Amino acid sequence: MIAFAWLLSCMDPNQGTLSQNVGSAFAPCNEAEIGFYANKHNFMTAFRPCGNNHFEAFAWSPDGKKLYFQLGTEHHIMDAEAKDKATRVVPTPSHVGPATWLSPSRLVVPVRPGTDAAADAPDQLALYDLDQASVFAVDLPKGLTGLQDLQPAGEAGVILMSVPQNGTRTILRTAVADASMTPAFEWLNAEVLDGKAIQNFTYTPEQDALLVATTDEVHWFIGKTGEKKATYPKARRASLHRDGRWLMIESLGDQQSVFYQRAWDELPEKAREREQRRAARFEETLPESYQTKVRPPMLSFVDVPSGRRWKITSVHGSQFSWYPMSLFGSFMMWGFEGKQFRKNVLLGNFATRLLTAAADSTYIGVEPFEPVEPKTEAPVAE
Repeated sequence: MIAFAWLLSCMDPNQGTLSQNVGSAFAPCNEAEIGFYANKHNFMTAFRPCGNNHFEAFAWSPDGKKLYFQLGTEHHIMDAEAKDKATRVVPTPSHVGPATWLSPSRLVVPVRPGTDAAADAPDQLALYDLDQASVFAVDLPKGLTGLQDLQPAGEAGVILMSVPQNGTRTILRTAVADASMTPAFEWLNAEVLDGKAIQNFTYTPEQDALLVATTDEVHWFIGKTGEKKATYPKARRASLHRDGRWLMIESLGDQQSVFYQRAWDELPEKAREREQRRAARFEETLPESYQTKVRPPMLSFVDVPSGRRWKITSVHGSQFSWYPMSLFGSFMMWGFEGKQFRKNVLLGNFATRLLTAAADSTYIGVEPFEPVEPKTEAPVAE
């Protein structure tokens, strides 16, 4: 098990005034506070809580030992098992999209051509071999930009990606050796998506499960046949565990004030309600163009055999992926308990949450999601 260090602290309830509450929303980062909530909800932070937080994307290696991450225009790989968590810069030009791993030592990332390339040179797919310390790059078709959702296709040297074509995104299958592009799923078109455009997708080769997100719902298809197994509402992205039982869904949580963000244990209920009313009155004095509300990213999960769904209210994040170890999961953190903190990559064991909910027991920060049932026939694990 990879060990990350975090700081713990206890916080005294602080009722404060509205001005103090507004100030706390923009207060300097507090490592002890973030560490407290990470520990409380059984998560580990991959990076120092108050470090540089301009993360864009991340990807764990298939063996769970290395973490690729993008930070501004640079991208790096961290040795998560090393005591010093040593990092190395990926020796390629700037990335132009997320990366994916083909093996524990081979990374694929779309990049801009080198500085000595012609002005109209196409972007490239770069294959970085960590063991050999070598980089092999091939040109992408000219004009092909906006790559996202890169992931292995279940075959060596082949990945899937989505790209914008003719005003909508298309899922392509790509051989890394020559960057040849072919449609990944011939049957996938606007008709099977009820006329809606693809926003993103994930693919679980162990289950041949394609999860395609449209505007506010996710469609589950069998990759080979195009058979639809379910459609989940109030969903912006989804990822199926390789065992086929658990589906993690990303959506947006309830709207809340930008100026009033308090974690669960920071105020008594009456004081919380009073401060929320004060914040609401303060927001009414601001111009309409001023952003006063935010909807934090929310995770929810489905027990596939039963179709039942629960939401997680204790932690907020996006870009969820199943970690190679058992029922561990990792995602980009937004905050805890409705309170926003600096970005970080979180890693945690979801087993207790999942199994407790399925057993109709209670777990802190896990609540039934409405509507509970999928819109179409309930899927059955393969």
